[in-house]
Amino acid sequence: MKRIWNSIVKDLWIVILDVIAVNAAYLLALLIRFYVNFVFRPTVSYLLEDWIKIAPFYTVLCILIFALFRLYGGMWRYAGLNDMNRIIAASVVTAVVQVVGSLLFVRRMPITYYVIGAILQFFFIALIRFGYRFLLVEKKKIENMRKPGVSAMVIGAGEAARRVVKELENDSSFRPVCVLDSKGGTYGKMMDGIPVYGGIDRLENAINQYDIRKVFIADPLLQPEIKKEIEKICKDRNIELQDFGYSIYLSRNEDLEATREVVAKPAQKKVIPFSPPDISDSEIGEVVEALRSGWITTGPRTKLLERRLAAYIETGNVDVDTESDADRWKDRVVCLNSATAAEELNLRILGIHEGDEVIVPAYTYTATASAAIHCGATVKFVDIQKDGDKASHCPEMDYEALEAAITEKTKAIIAVDLGGVVADYDRIFEIAERKKSLFTPAESDGTLLGDLASRIQKGIGTVAILSDCAHALGASRVVARAGEGRLAAPEKRYCGKIAHFTSFSFHAVKNFTTAEGGASAWQLPAGVYENGVTDAEIYKYYQLLSLHGQNKDALAKSKVGAWEYDIIGPWYKCNMTDIMAAIGLRQLDRYPGLLDRRVAMIRKYDEVCDELGLEHLNHHVPGMDSSNHLYLVRIPGADTEKRNRVIEEMAKAGVSTNVHYKPLPMMTAYKALGWRIEDFPNTYDYYQNLFTLPLHTLLSDDDVETVCNALRTVVKAC
Repeated sequence: MKRIWNSIVKDLWIVILDVIAVNAAYLLALLIRFYVNFVFRPTVSYLLEDWIKIAPFYTVLCILIFALFRLYGGMWRYAGLNDMNRIIAASVVTAVVQVVGSLLFVRRMPITYYVIGAILQFFFIALIRFGYRFLLVEKKKIENMRKPGVSAMVIGAGEAARRVVKELENDSSFRPVCVLDSKGGTYGKMMDGIPVYGGIDRLENAINQYDIRKVFIADPLLQPEIKKEIEKICKDRNIELQDFGYSIYLSRNEDLEATREVVAKPAQKKVIPFSPPDISDSEIGEVVEALRSGWITTGPRTKLLERRLAAYIETGNVDVDTESDADRWKDRVVCLNSATAAEELNLRILGIHEGDEVIVPAYTYTATASAAIHCGATVKFVDIQKDGDKASHCPEMDYEALEAAITEKTKAIIAVDLGGVVADYDRIFEIAERKKSLFTPAESDGTLLGDLASRIQKGIGTVAILSDCAHALGASRVVARAGEGRLAAPEKRYCGKIAHFTSFSFHAVKNFTTAEGGASAWQLPAGVYENGVTDAEIYKYYQLLSLHGQNKDALAKSKVGAWEYDIIGPWYKCNMTDIMAAIGLRQLDRYPGLLDRRVAMIRKYDEVCDELGLEHLNHHVPGMDSSNHLYLVRIPGADTEKRNRVIEEMAKAGVSTNVHYKPLPMMTAYKALGWRIEDFPNTYDYYQNLFTLPLHTLLSDDDVETVCNALRTVVKAC
């Protein structure tokens, strides 16, 4: 909400400045034309009176025209050529309005007045937009000059070089002072406040002028002979050289992807992929360190990631010191090899088994339901609300249908935070409380796990609320109820601190990734702990369930004399490795910035969808902030045939899209279990005209503009 409010405030300031600009432009035009010898000529004072009459109406029309040409809500810190084109078009239209308005409602003004006014207005409006970017660049220049650290040069071009510059700016050890353009002889331009000195042929001149102490190569396609020459120069001058080229290539940056396509297939158009992982050099470096450490299975990095995730889920901050107070943060999150494993282990810790019923929305991915089926439970699907939640448009469960579906056999409800939008957990907890009389907790079956599950069910005292939070790490909602019961007052809670049990996904396509991977978290009422349960005991059983029932993991067994172990149960193998955790540790460092970038892109998508009359997810509504994972779009009145045609045409335009999701009752496996999509009309209606736009942090501003333009063209044509 804070980010949205800041954007609104910025737009209001721009509107105020525009009001001043359009009036100042034409008032100055009159003064320039008729102000002689420090006096405004009295013989033409009627022109000033005419300007005063028409100014309020012209001002309002200008603001409306500027809004029509999307001069508000833009990311003006990234203002570019497309934005300038819109400013020019808006200026031409408003100039016509000024001429026609004065002719119709006052009188014909001198031609010089119109010309001077239009030129001044264009200049002022452009200055307001591009001045913000200019100030940011100048600020970066000053900050860079004052920044301590080793003076560094970046050799590269485009987005690849820009990414390395940003990495260096975030690292206090280095001070980027210049860029050499590896693709040509560009000179005199700036890259995020850093001067582009010229081509690689100017390497030695740049080293002398800027007293370079370290050189970074940021071009994955730099020719070997050129690279050898750079290496020789750096070696002769005792300058440290680091080559980021290969790691950037692995990161699948979109500008680089286009370059590779041009090299391989000169005639092929650039394709914007749907959801590649955002892997920076910091993740790659941490993985290398993990490999060098000799500890690559579950070990110290996995344990550290668990503690840091626990702190993030509670505070929303990624810089919490979890080492000095490790006991506070341990035994609260378990990292596993997938969200599916996390969800299944949540159910097994809860004691879900054959004969139990688990309620799941019909609109979700298969893992939500299959985890319950793995446990032997019966899945009961419920329909979603008509057209989704009224505020967010997210396909949330129909809560009246949910309440009607609860029986004496119901042991769990799995809510889905689809696309990163947090479900209405207050409603779900209220429903569980109202249906409390139907709930009978399981008795212990005599096993250690069965005894733990029985104590947890008795402590909860109602149907358990589980969260399929695969999309929603970092999302939050203001709630009055959570896993521990009714709160003293409504408060903002991050996903993982709301439901009784939560599962997260760290798959390659998610906002936060460990390549594959997931995690479980829990938030339980006091009654559970009064039954003798501890977080350490819960954590222990997650470990047992994920490591063959072995009571010691590899880290514990590595201690002197601690080789011996026992097998408590014939269970599963779904632990996270330290290689995966290494990626996660560095992803978590970057995560707030990744979420902010997604917000900026969503604003652009919102603008074009609203312009075209398309329905879309609202990721930020009062009391709820999404993690901005998926951008779902619906075409009102369309059927599957038209939706599929739009997807095909978007692909032809070079934009990859997807559908999230085909409802489970339409899938072969679930049809075989007796489910029919006809029983879920709201679910099918939501699905049939839905598609998903690419939304990931490797999209450049130009990529976002390409997606928006393709959407305009395709939707209007179809």
